[in-house]
Amino acid sequence: MNTSEKKFSILCSNRIVKAFWTLNEEMKPAYKVTFVREIDASAMDRLRQNILRQTSVKPSYTAFVIKAAAMALQEYPYANRALLGFSFWKRFVQFNRFDITVAVERNVPNAESVVLADTILECDKKSLADLTGELVALSNATEDSNPRWRLFYSLLSKVPVYFSKWLIRLPRLFPSMWATHRGGACFVNSPAKYGIDFFIGDMLWPLTVTFGWVKERPIAIDGRVEVRRTVPLGLIFDRRIMAGAPAARFFTRIAYILEHADEEIIM
Repeated sequence: MNTSEKKFSILCSNRIVKAFWTLNEEMKPAYKVTFVREIDASAMDRLRQNILRQTSVKPSYTAFVIKAAAMALQEYPYANRALLGFSFWKRFVQFNRFDITVAVERNVPNAESVVLADTILECDKKSLADLTGELVALSNATEDSNPRWRLFYSLLSKVPVYFSKWLIRLPRLFPSMWATHRGGACFVNSPAKYGIDFFIGDMLWPLTVTFGWVKERPIAIDGRVEVRRTVPLGLIFDRRIMAGAPAARFFTRIAYILEHADEEIIM
């Protein structure tokens, strides 16, 4: 890369960071509440092995969490909402599909803060193997293969910053744009594959489900201490969408599905 190309790369990266920062400005932590618990991963591991034997695909833990979140949203529709619109006229928007958005790491030089949030549609209708396949495709996405990333990267790198920041904010104002560009109510995120033991990370969505590293830990089972593979699970929710008790029921249902995955999740 010659000097002019380097200067152009740095210019674009600075523009990208400035434009992307508007997503951070949208976060309102004052409205958010966090639940955490540790769950037994044994049932997930059993189902992973069963699916591997039958399909040659070993489902990722992210696929399990996505599936459990979609199932819980079906049972608790009050959680599948967002508060959208202009500041002087916000309203609850009920989502009727169970789309889950996930974070996809992007290697953008000099713009390490940039991630792609892409949406997997109708997660309630997809198997764990299907979800894993879509996650793999997203992780390998390029501008040629992924229209969402192509549009987002062009918006960050080619459009003037003041205009791109305005465009990036639009989905929060218009429900149809939110559904198209940000999915539904729920976001799933985890850097556990990088060795993060416990993780709590809020995002723009009304619901953020997080999980940490799946590994062996001591756990109490029927009055005995055993060493089992467990995973820290978290839920960050918008207190304006639902109160503590309804959120607790929703979160407990996700945890139950994961702890009984070989019974709850139909292969």
